Amino acid sequence: MKQRIMFFVLALLLVGMFTSTSALAQHPEFMQPVDLGDWFDQFFGSPEDEVEPGANLAYIYQDGDDNSSEQVQEGTDNRAYVYQNGNSNVAQQWQSGVGNWAGVYQMGDRNVAATQQVGTGNWAGIYQMGNANTARIQQSGNNFSALITQVGNGNTAVITQGAR
Repeated sequence: MKQRIMFFVLALLLVGMFTSTSALAQHPEFMQPVDLGDWFDQFFGSPEDEVEPGANLAYIYQDGDDNSSEQVQEGTDNRAYVYQNGNSNVAQQWQSGVGNWAGVYQMGDRNVAATQQVGTGNWAGIYQMGNANTARIQQSGNNFSALITQVGNGNTAVITQGAR
């Protein structure tokens, strides 16, 4: 499943490169990590073999001004990551259950990302590069995967899976 998601992300990135060439040419450092989960693990230095079994992990890194993040986790073995580099970005992550993963990677200004997961084994990733983008993922159930990739400005995306 991760290979299928990675292929989809790479396809979206290629489409974004051809439709937003000037933005990527001006900011080559905004290249998307190939695997969002691996990138967060490397960036925050959290190898799974060093984590206490059943522990929840939450990481936040904010580089710009006026950014805000909220992470709430209930249950066991959940992971939540936020990386924001820019100004006035908002990230919110809520997880309840066992073995859920949520990651938000935002570069730019005035981006909003929210994930809400209830259940077991869910995976949600939001990657936004640009300004004034909004993304929301809501998953209720088990073993759902969702990824939103937005390159450019003023985009909006919503994914809802499972019961509301």
